[in-house]
Amino acid sequence: MSDQLHEMQRNIANFELQRWLNDGVFTWTWWYIFCVLVIPWCIFFKLVDRKRTHSIWLFGLMVMIITSFTDDIGSDIGIWVYPIEFFPFSLIEFPFDCSTVPVAQMLIFQYFTKWKSFSMALVLQALIFAFIGEPFSVWVDAVTYYGWTYFYSFIFYIFTGTFSKAFVSYWTPKQCSGSSRS
Repeated sequence: MSDQLHEMQRNIANFELQRWLNDGVFTWTWWYIFCVLVIPWCIFFKLVDRKRTHSIWLFGLMVMIITSFTDDIGSDIGIWVYPIEFFPFSLIEFPFDCSTVPVAQMLIFQYFTKWKSFSMALVLQALIFAFIGEPFSVWVDAVTYYGWTYFYSFIFYIFTGTFSKAFVSYWTPKQCSGSSRS
């Protein structure tokens, strides 16, 4: 059984590498994914409040963990696929899970410290990402959904940000997180 599994993994890895080399890397979609990876971090490093980096990074790490874990599960069970990937071998869609979503939510966490304003900004971010960003990503063939809807993404973005803020608010001193526990 282990030998069969090993052979299947090698065949899949070879298929993924060939698919990436022949149909993925340096395509228009690949450059879109590249921009989705790089531009948010350039913006973040210009805007980050260096006095609050510990709580902001903790928040961002929670968002990255949640999005990466969820993305891996969704890919494994076939709810979505990424026809073009930034790297040929990855378990997650790195640019979205580790750049766009966490950076957007880290900036919301930084600028909207009270729960009410944070929640309103988070809903706006979720609306933009779920109903504009994701349809665009589908249109440029960066992702294809099978049974997943933009509304599910909208709820997911709100849950991810809310859970991450609650986690950071609970585990960091009030002056570090910039938020209240109420």
